[in-house]
Amino acid sequence: MNKKRLGLISFFVLLFSMNAFTQHISDLRLNEMLINNVDNYIDEYGRHVPWIEIFNSAYNNIDVAECYLTNDTTGLADGSGIKNWYRIPKGDPKTLLSQRSFVVFYMDNAPLYGTFHVNFDPCEEGSSNYVALISSNGRTLIDIFEFPEQLRTSTEHSYGYFDDGIKGVEDANGNTVSNKGFLDYFTPGSTNSVFMGLTKSEKVAQEDPYGLGLAFISMSVVFIALILIYLMLKLFARMNRGKAAKPAHGEVKTDAVVPKTKVIAEEFTGEELAAITMALHLHVSGQHDEESEVITIETPSAHYSPWSQKQLTFKQSPYKK
Repeated sequence: MNKKRLGLISFFVLLFSMNAFTQHISDLRLNEMLINNVDNYIDEYGRHVPWIEIFNSAYNNIDVAECYLTNDTTGLADGSGIKNWYRIPKGDPKTLLSQRSFVVFYMDNAPLYGTFHVNFDPCEEGSSNYVALISSNGRTLIDIFEFPEQLRTSTEHSYGYFDDGIKGVEDANGNTVSNKGFLDYFTPGSTNSVFMGLTKSEKVAQEDPYGLGLAFISMSVVFIALILIYLMLKLFARMNRGKAAKPAHGEVKTDAVVPKTKVIAEEFTGEELAAITMALHLHVSGQHDEESEVITIETPSAHYSPWSQKQLTFKQSPYKK
């Protein structure tokens, strides 16, 4: 095996090892729970049953398949409690949690109802006050969620972490205190950190009740935009004027300006201009018959305009006695 192939294999082995390390199952957290579900979250069958939420606190995908959920950790040390625990089935795409996402499991003791229905019920008599998440080897405790007895009777509050997945926070004295308690809002399948703050429009109305600041900012933006447009047009006009004044390569620039009327007069005679004008007038006003569309213009031998000759007029010349 050459060195190039050996280096390529080593690279893929290292990449796979890093990927396996980053996607660690220990980043999962039991995040929120409700037992006395009277009129709250329902399952896919329309039933109100106890539920618990799992949170992926990592910034990568983690599959919870083949892990165990239980409310009785007896036999955890030697792995003998596996037969009484609920093993999350493999093959369901919904068990793959994307980064910072959530999944809800129903604690209804009805595992035949689907992947997310476990085989125990915290409402049963003698049930413990905790739920544990155990890895697929049956010996490693990933997380344990303890709850007070009052949660069994509470219908107005769920129980969980105020900040998702964070078990302890520091108080004003620097002491670590629990971040778990009864939540003000039910948030199954979403973050527990619900902040009901003011909207942007409400903040503006509170800080500027008469709208003077908003009006000043709006008018300032409009006038600044108009000034910028004026300056741009002024700059373009100056640039175009400079290009027009600059002579082309090989062209001699003169200061004399030739009037347009003089140029036209040099190209056409007065008779030709009169004939063209009359033809255009008759064409636009529609006062002529169908013609051959051929105009024949002949230059007369006389130096005066033949249009002013009396014998060419339509009216009869007056008779003098």
